[in-house]
Amino acid sequence: MIIQGEMESESETPQQVHFPLESVQEETEDEEQDKNNNKNGLSPRDDLTQGPTRVPSQRSRAMLIRTPANEFAVPESPLELEKDILITELKDDVDYGSDVESEEEVDIVLPQETNKPQLTEDDYDTDLEVDEEIFYHDTTGKSNYLKICQQYGLVPISYFVRHIIDNEITMRYHGLSPTAAKAIALVLRDNISLEKLNLDGNWIQAEGGEAIARMLEENEYITDLSLADNKLGSEGAQSICRMLNVNAGLRKINLSGNGFIDSDAKFFVTTLENNKYLKDLNLSHNLFGEEGGEILGAAIGANDILDVIDLSWNHLRQKGAIAVANGIKENVGLKRINLSWNGFGSQGGCAIADALATNNSLLEIDISGNRLNAEAAIRIAKSIFSNDNLRILRMGNNLLTTAGAIALAKVINESESSEMEELDLTDVPVEYEFLRICEDIKMKKPDFKVSFGPVLRTGNTADDLGKMGIDPKKKVAPILVLQEHIVVNDMRLLDILKRYNTDQTLLVTPEDFMAAIEELAVPYDKPKVQEAVFKLADDQSGRIYFGDFLKQQENQKPES
Repeated sequence: MIIQGEMESESETPQQVHFPLESVQEETEDEEQDKNNNKNGLSPRDDLTQGPTRVPSQRSRAMLIRTPANEFAVPESPLELEKDILITELKDDVDYGSDVESEEEVDIVLPQETNKPQLTEDDYDTDLEVDEEIFYHDTTGKSNYLKICQQYGLVPISYFVRHIIDNEITMRYHGLSPTAAKAIALVLRDNISLEKLNLDGNWIQAEGGEAIARMLEENEYITDLSLADNKLGSEGAQSICRMLNVNAGLRKINLSGNGFIDSDAKFFVTTLENNKYLKDLNLSHNLFGEEGGEILGAAIGANDILDVIDLSWNHLRQKGAIAVANGIKENVGLKRINLSWNGFGSQGGCAIADALATNNSLLEIDISGNRLNAEAAIRIAKSIFSNDNLRILRMGNNLLTTAGAIALAKVINESESSEMEELDLTDVPVEYEFLRICEDIKMKKPDFKVSFGPVLRTGNTADDLGKMGIDPKKKVAPILVLQEHIVVNDMRLLDILKRYNTDQTLLVTPEDFMAAIEELAVPYDKPKVQEAVFKLADDQSGRIYFGDFLKQQENQKPES
């Protein structure tokens, strides 16, 4: 070890001490350097290009400056001086091109460490925030719908965009074109939130119907679909039925007013045979005739899945009615059926009556506006007498006559096990006897509902000719109870009482008096009158004297 110079005093800066070091051993083999480069992902010899790294030759000697760590400390011996020293690079210029060995100090830069790990972006800390564009995946389908509209040259429907993730979308009479329906179908194909879709009255035609059908072949989350008044036609019927053969999600579908004809009925036959999930089918306001009715009637008989079917406002006529009635006989699952306004006629009505006598699962039937007459009404009345499950019967707008209306009301009143809740005889004329029977029914069933047409003074059948009429405008009770007295307003009651007075004493029992009022067939407050009659009989030794009523009748006769 060679120490240059002598140690200065404590007040002066110590002189730097220089020590010669052995020359740095150079790697002589290329393989060793390539090995180190490969560890750092560098190609062979790339480390020489990373900066001003110089490797000294073996003949040169590197000189470093050794400086004590404590500048003001005075070492007692050279060994103590070597304990705490700082080593810095000697910056003197050295000629590396000389081959002559020299003991002079040389400037050396050590090679970069080849095993140093590479830094990543996370290793850098900066206060600069770089705005990056963030892309979100649109699960609602709104962006997809806007792109599709742009491709098809359509104006996006704002209502659809706002409600695209709702569980119910109603777009009735929005004026959608077939292309607009196709755009909606493409978006709803992957929608899992929608359950009810209503596109009534948009005239999407067969092309739009095809798009909706293909969408529903993949989407089974929609359970309620309404495509009424869309002019789907035969092609649309075929597309919808193809979809129904594979769709397992739909429970209710409305296809009314789409111009289906008899030849389209065969598509629905396949659907009714294959689909095991559909519960409600509406085919009303189409063009099915007798031939279509016969085809659909057989399909109804083979299906036990449907709960509700609507065939109203078609042209089934007599043959179609008979076929549908036969289907109702065989069907054990149907709960409600609407056959109104199909022109059944009397024979068609009688076929329906036979079906009601057999089918005990049906809860509601509508056969309004089918040209049914009194004969059909009486046959149906006999059928519902043995049918305890039917709850709603709609037979309005038929030619039932007052006799047919009375027959239906009597059966409901007399049947102890009948579950009838509503009798709809809209626009069917009735008389006071019908009203009286309905009052009796309501006493037994307070929630019973009945609707009817005008109230006539008398019946409108041949048997009612010569029968004394009652003015429907006068809503005066035939018997009026005033405290302790009974006032007779309908003098026909006196004629009936005379028949019960066989001994000409003008005395009748309270039972005969009540029977005469019942025979009069007019509405009255039965409990109140009955209480007054029996009380009056008790006051008159158990019998009622009606001679005073006769005197009242004579006083009311006009003078000649």
